[in-house]
Amino acid sequence: MKTRRAQRLRALRSAGIGVVVAAALLGGALFVGRSGETGVSFAGDLRAGGRLERLSLPSLEGGGRIDYPGSSDRALVLNFFASWCPNCIAEMPDFERVHKQLGDRVGFLGVSQSDARSASIDLAHRTGITYPTGIDSTGRFFNAWGTFAMPTTVFIRPGGTIAYVFAGGLDEGTLRELIDRHLGVTL
Repeated sequence: MKTRRAQRLRALRSAGIGVVVAAALLGGALFVGRSGETGVSFAGDLRAGGRLERLSLPSLEGGGRIDYPGSSDRALVLNFFASWCPNCIAEMPDFERVHKQLGDRVGFLGVSQSDARSASIDLAHRTGITYPTGIDSTGRFFNAWGTFAMPTTVFIRPGGTIAYVFAGGLDEGTLRELIDRHLGVTL
């Protein structure tokens, strides 16, 4: 199997195809994205076992930015949501409860994706979330994960290693269980 991969890699290089394509054919994918008008940028190998190296996106409210360096020393629960997603709406109060229970031991970041800013702000207020939220209005960062289910939650270990990607809605108990299992943080 390794020989076949090496042969493919040599063939791709000799054909002038870049290293990124070769890496994708070998089972990994390195993403570097920038969405000029939306202000979202990210880099890393966005899959379980890969690493989120960098993320910068506009804050959902206000004029600021949210930046995540892959070198962060704190685990992160990254949750994609949208106002048009019933499972997102249902799980957000549970995320807020777990966020409050864990305090500063685990960071939480909500990312509104492919949604109107005003609708996402309204949803955040209605569901009572207080953790940081950003916006990916075109869904480019969400699409880079290769998942199509909403909501999607990503569990990231300190240092940026992606421990687990969960597609679908979560309740409070399951969220705590996944944080314990994949991030090693218990209540």
